[in-house]
Amino acid sequence: MRIDKLQLQDYGQFHDKNISLAPGINLIYGASESGKTTIKDFIVDMLYGIDKEQETSARINHYEKVKPISGAGFSGAMEICVDGEDYRIERNFLQQEKNTYVKDLDESKEVPLQTEHSLPGTLLNTPKNIYENTLCMGHNAMAVERSLEDALNQHIVSAASAKAGDIDVAHAIEQLEEKKKSFSNSELQKREQELESKLSLDRDFDAELEALKKEKEKAEAQVKSSKEEKLQFTPIKNPATERRAEEARQLQEEQEPAQPLTKREQDIQMLQGMGKKSILDNVFVIWFISLLAIALFVLIAQIVPVNVPAMKMGIIGFGVVLVLMTTMQVLSRRSKLYLLLEEMEIEQGFRAAKEGNSDELVAAKNKLSALQLKEQDIIKERGRQEKMLAELNGIKEKMQANDIESEALALAIRTIRDLSEDIYDSYGSVLNAPVSDIVNRITGGRYPEVKIDDQLKILVKQGASFISMDYLSVSTVCQIYFALRLSVADILIKENLPIVIDDIFAIYDEQRLKETLSGLSGYLNHQIIIFTIDPGIQQIFADLGIESNYIAL
Repeated sequence: MRIDKLQLQDYGQFHDKNISLAPGINLIYGASESGKTTIKDFIVDMLYGIDKEQETSARINHYEKVKPISGAGFSGAMEICVDGEDYRIERNFLQQEKNTYVKDLDESKEVPLQTEHSLPGTLLNTPKNIYENTLCMGHNAMAVERSLEDALNQHIVSAASAKAGDIDVAHAIEQLEEKKKSFSNSELQKREQELESKLSLDRDFDAELEALKKEKEKAEAQVKSSKEEKLQFTPIKNPATERRAEEARQLQEEQEPAQPLTKREQDIQMLQGMGKKSILDNVFVIWFISLLAIALFVLIAQIVPVNVPAMKMGIIGFGVVLVLMTTMQVLSRRSKLYLLLEEMEIEQGFRAAKEGNSDELVAAKNKLSALQLKEQDIIKERGRQEKMLAELNGIKEKMQANDIESEALALAIRTIRDLSEDIYDSYGSVLNAPVSDIVNRITGGRYPEVKIDDQLKILVKQGASFISMDYLSVSTVCQIYFALRLSVADILIKENLPIVIDDIFAIYDEQRLKETLSGLSGYLNHQIIIFTIDPGIQQIFADLGIESNYIAL
């Protein structure tokens, strides 16, 4: 890729600023606060866009940092060349008017983007975090992000194990860790403790129900016995009561003139005067007497000395009618007297017997009802306990299954990490060799070999041993990190993106600056854009026989 033109319409401190770039080395010179870093940010934002939401966690919000103070607009354009094809990219960065437009200048048509507002996948393939940690170097060039370590490790492991970059080890471990969280037992353990505190495991519900069953049987027998007790129709005469009643009647008769008794009063007196049950109390006896009476009339008709059949039949018919009417009157009278006896409960002994029987029946029924309610409560509680116990057993089984799954996932994670470390150890030369070559060239042979671990920590060979970079000067450390970024880019980036360097040579002495710039001669297949405060860099390139395009801000 080659950038031909930058048009900062409204971006940062610039308005309608146009910059034309050459294919090779471009030196953009400017004093402090002249906008060099802003232009570098503009190049990155034109390629990758600005996602304001992702910038909210940054110490200084990038969107707000480069947004024009006037607020009139926030846009720009850039013309690039990709694989011999010319394109124009136009962006409106305002969140409420966000827009990205790409035009193929050779065919004069719009290029659809695979992802909205994003060029990766359409005109380039390198992720933003990889580009900013390798070929795009700013003031933080002495540090690399964790994402670059992960990407590099992923590439080495994938290349060694599958000879391709389609196995994402870091992502696989991340997914396994996330999956492992889903098998956590913390919530299940809380529920387990809650259920165990509510369970009554030492309670024998069957024994309680069996004992209650026996009590119920006794209460039911008592209720049945009370119901079967029959009240006697024969009044129980109480001598003292009768004497007092008789005295009361005599006194009333002496004080008041005698009045004729009503039919009901006559019946009551008759019942009070009865002793034991009359034989007429038995219905079968009444009907038996009626049949005897009818038989008597039949006998009379037979012995009458009149030989007239009609008369004999008349006597028999008269007798039958008379007996039946008399019998019906007796039965009716009997029924009324029995009803009267039940209603009045005329004898005190009779009432006392009945009341006593009712109290016993009510008490027996109340006891039975209480036992039935208790039985229902026990059955309900047993059901609740059984339900909680079943849930508790299910939780224990689930926790056991979670432990098995969690341990299996932990084993898988450990295995992947161990294999990754082994592979990285075996293929460490993938990075060590190119970094050592660049470091050797840009340090004039002072440090011919370096070793880099899986966290991009660097040891430098000095004499016969390797030493930490803590013992090196700041400028030397900068040179080594510069070489590291270029070497990682060679491994991770498979397209010729521009190398953008934002004033990182300020602390270099003249010798180290010449060595570092000389090392860039091996990357002339890339477009190189250097922002600098040092105008002497152009002369150094000239002394090295390298042409450069000089641009003053």
